[in-house]
Amino acid sequence: MPQIGAPFRAADDGGQEGNNGADADIAPHGLVRLEDALAAALLGNPTLALYAIENRAAEARALQAGLLPNPELDLQVGEYNRNDEGFDAAETTIVLAQLLEIGGKRQWRRRVAEANYVLSDTDYEIQRLDVIAETARRFMDVLAAQERATLAAAAVEIAQAGLLAVREGVKAGKESPLQAVKGETDVELARLDERGARNAEQMARRRLAAMWGHEEAAFEAADGNLYDMMETIPSLETLRAELAETPDLARTGSELRLRRATLASEKAARVPDARATVGFQRFEADTSDALVFGVGMPLPVFDRNQGNIAAAAQALAKAEAEARLAEFTLAADLADAHASLTAVHERATALRDTVVPAMEKAFAAAQEEYRQGKFGVLHMRDAERGLMEAKQALIDTMSLYHTTLIKIQRITGIGPDALDDRKKEKQR
Repeated sequence: MPQIGAPFRAADDGGQEGNNGADADIAPHGLVRLEDALAAALLGNPTLALYAIENRAAEARALQAGLLPNPELDLQVGEYNRNDEGFDAAETTIVLAQLLEIGGKRQWRRRVAEANYVLSDTDYEIQRLDVIAETARRFMDVLAAQERATLAAAAVEIAQAGLLAVREGVKAGKESPLQAVKGETDVELARLDERGARNAEQMARRRLAAMWGHEEAAFEAADGNLYDMMETIPSLETLRAELAETPDLARTGSELRLRRATLASEKAARVPDARATVGFQRFEADTSDALVFGVGMPLPVFDRNQGNIAAAAQALAKAEAEARLAEFTLAADLADAHASLTAVHERATALRDTVVPAMEKAFAAAQEEYRQGKFGVLHMRDAERGLMEAKQALIDTMSLYHTTLIKIQRITGIGPDALDDRKKEKQR
């Protein structure tokens, strides 16, 4: 099975993710593995690039929030031109004023901005996992589309071989000419199905290339084994133990810290700030000097920030409820995905190991029996149809298996190596 592995838990990208391929052509060429597709998507995905920009903006806002307010310089000229004396009787005052934030406002403002930055960083990591999961899904879609196209091509060859056999039977008088017409129709329909499968393959390749910001696929084909599976599915309890470390739950914790910091910041805003001034005053009439001092603050008579405090308290209560809901939703989604994976694993194993091999033997036997004249062409066509349906069912089931596995990996944030007991043993 193509390995998703480490990228689901890796966090250090070296600052290279989300640059939209501006520095180099990051599009894979030739045969593309899942690892190649993931690397290209992490480098060139346009949506991820937007999250990276917002993350850097949040970091800048956190820096700004910790700065002190600037002092103010005020120049005042009074008594100008009193008794027509111009500046000779004027009073000149230079005042330096500084806002004094009281109640820890700057501290809590900085904490709110830092909590916003952490939340933005978590959102970036969540989007990163979404990009990884979606890229993996589209990669598996390409693999499945390739298998369907290969199966459709094989169906054309089988139909053509069947038509040749029927024509020989018609010449020998064993088959009705109507069967030859039916065989020709089967060949044409098989060719139409192959063209449709090839078109679907091209669409799947373009959808995968879109994950790294390209409209067309530069690679030739996806390199992977659609039919590889884990021998056993890990228990639901094992998977639930991984939920505590997922970015989705980490986000709820970051949201709670932000709301608590916001509430504390609003409570700190109840205390009015003071404004301190110190200045120099010059009296031109007698050329004397003096220092001036002042302190002022608003009186919290009407506005004690009570509305904002109440709103922040409700936002905190909402965040707490959302955290409980997120934990419940993740657990429920994981349980549903685990049940689906268990069922599809059982079906895929039966199709791969039992049904398809049996249908291949049945088709080979029907071909031989037709050549020996034991059965007619209808018996051979029935065996052919059964084989094609079984192989198509296997492709669809394997595609569903990998899609469901990727969903579990996205929920838990872990790769298949951590789920597969066989690979655990090899790693030891």
